[in-house]
Amino acid sequence: MQGIKPLEVEPMSENKRISSRIEIYLMFILIVIAFALRFYNLDLRPFHHDESVHAHFSYLLFKQGTYKYGPMWHGPFQYYLTATMYRIFGDSEWISRVMPSLFGVGLVALPFALKKQLGFKGCFITAFLLAISPSFLYYSRFFRNDIYLAFFSLAAVVCVIHYLEKKKPLFIYLASLLFALGLCTKENAYLIAFIFLSFVTLYLLYTHRQRAPKDIMTILKDNWLLIIFSLAIIVIIYTSFYSFGFRNPQDSFALFRAVSHWSSYHTGPTGPYFFYAALSLLYELPILVLGIAGIFYFARKRVNLLMIFMLYWAISSFFIYSYIYEKAPWILLHMLLPLAFVAGKFVGENLSLKRIERRSIYKPAFTVFTLVILSFCIYTSVNLNYYHFDDPAEPMMQAAQPPASFNDIMTKIKEVASEYEGYQTRIQVVDGIAVTQYLWYLRHYNKVEWNSKELNLNAPIILTSGEGIEKAQNLPGYHQLNSSVMQWYSYPLKITDFLSFFESPDYLLFRRIDKEPAKTEIVLFYRVKNHEISRETFS
Repeated sequence: MQGIKPLEVEPMSENKRISSRIEIYLMFILIVIAFALRFYNLDLRPFHHDESVHAHFSYLLFKQGTYKYGPMWHGPFQYYLTATMYRIFGDSEWISRVMPSLFGVGLVALPFALKKQLGFKGCFITAFLLAISPSFLYYSRFFRNDIYLAFFSLAAVVCVIHYLEKKKPLFIYLASLLFALGLCTKENAYLIAFIFLSFVTLYLLYTHRQRAPKDIMTILKDNWLLIIFSLAIIVIIYTSFYSFGFRNPQDSFALFRAVSHWSSYHTGPTGPYFFYAALSLLYELPILVLGIAGIFYFARKRVNLLMIFMLYWAISSFFIYSYIYEKAPWILLHMLLPLAFVAGKFVGENLSLKRIERRSIYKPAFTVFTLVILSFCIYTSVNLNYYHFDDPAEPMMQAAQPPASFNDIMTKIKEVASEYEGYQTRIQVVDGIAVTQYLWYLRHYNKVEWNSKELNLNAPIILTSGEGIEKAQNLPGYHQLNSSVMQWYSYPLKITDFLSFFESPDYLLFRRIDKEPAKTEIVLFYRVKNHEISRETFS
């Protein structure tokens, strides 16, 4: 026994353990930062028009147990999820935005599941870009479907990559489940499905180009059981979700209604062909510039399958969404998501030790440039999400966003109603424009007279816009409070005018615009009683 030496731990093994521990700490810190950014003052911004619509339908499902699919308001997933949240935690703006925020945090965590393909630096940089991105952060704090769809599409890709490595059918079944939930979330999931399936088709044709038809048939034959179970998962979830548990069987296959509606849709928000490029330049310089650099970088070398797929996903998404009529800022997420992976992998490879060892200007110049555009991105993200969240000079904020003063009107309504009969207080709404906004904010009040233009205006609380303001202006004994339900700024539509406008430091840094934004004004008229406010009427 004396001749046996104790086992010695190799230095490399210890170094790897330390390195692995550091990676876990860094990942945890980044996820905590992403969580804090998404939940800080989550209910400060008033509901956007679209948020109010989604919240209203979720509330109806929660209170009345009713749901019917409408392509205009997208898939059922978020309504089922939010109605469940209302049932457990109560209905509020904060609760409505909790799940988008959690899915936004989950989206930041997903790149770490691809550490083998990206390397730790690559997945950390990708996750960091998603964490601080102005648009991903904004729509993680926004009650809308896009952050769910971004999560489901990426999570499905992660599962497929793991299946290709480990050949465990469980990953394909999980990918099918996630893909089905994506289809139940929003209609542009069909476009994502087209991109994914077209890539698989082209990849198989290329890799089996000598005997493509025969090889593909062999693959299908060898995996027929896996394919059948996967399709069954998708069909069962899709049909049961859209048909509301088969209560509305006519909605079981909503694909046809969705395609019919959106292919003929030419009345909503739109913009020039360079709309998404301009938004990316203004908000997402790190992902855009480093992603494009990564496209050229990886095009010259052999890369793994994941990077080939991300290149295809990013480029095809940009062209498809730029061609489609409807252009809205939340669509930007679906183009930036794969590009963020290209950017993360590119930066990760170019920050390697080999680059540091070379004595050239490349590394310091690249580092300085990256830090500058990251700093600008963080500055823009903080301003958009915590200071200018209701400023129409921010094109990321679509026109239907009320200003912060809208919250003052809702607070005043509750104060005045508490002097009368609480939620039984009469409220007259003389407004054909902001009904969707009021449907959510006045959901607890039981005596709301909607669009009572022909009635005598004599309720303790009157909400008006347009002609209704003039009608209520001279009512005796009423106070008034002004705000608006939406405000917007018209940006130049020619690319030369647009670029010259964006070159202004006043706009780039401070969002100073050359004219007052247009708005849809609303006015609250209210009578105040002269007795002490009673809060018991709201119990």
